[in-house]
Amino acid sequence: MKKLLVMIAFVLPVFSFGQLMDGNLMDEGRKMISSSDFVLYDSNEGVLFYELAVDRTGKVTSARLLSEGSTITATPTRMKARNYLVTLQFEAATHYPQFHHVRVKVTFKAPEEEKAN
Repeated sequence: MKKLLVMIAFVLPVFSFGQLMDGNLMDEGRKMISSSDFVLYDSNEGVLFYELAVDRTGKVTSARLLSEGSTITATPTRMKARNYLVTLQFEAATHYPQFHHVRVKVTFKAPEEEKAN
């Protein structure tokens, strides 16, 4: 039982921040309030990397596509990812800088019915 509790304590934080890659937001331990697994479904499979700017209220104010590492070139898929990312919410507090930055990875998978065909 003790081992199970230790595993849960270490594994759950990995899943909640699994796609938040790096940045001063992570360095300062700011938590994401909205739940997300950073997986979207689209006919284009691959990954996109974005740099997000988060203000003191916890809102994502910008999402800039990073070409390094991104494997999807379709503009509609990129816009789908951007629209999704700007809805994320983080901890709000006045002691944070005006804008925190974090790099995120969004994974795109084909819907299950398309894989069956």
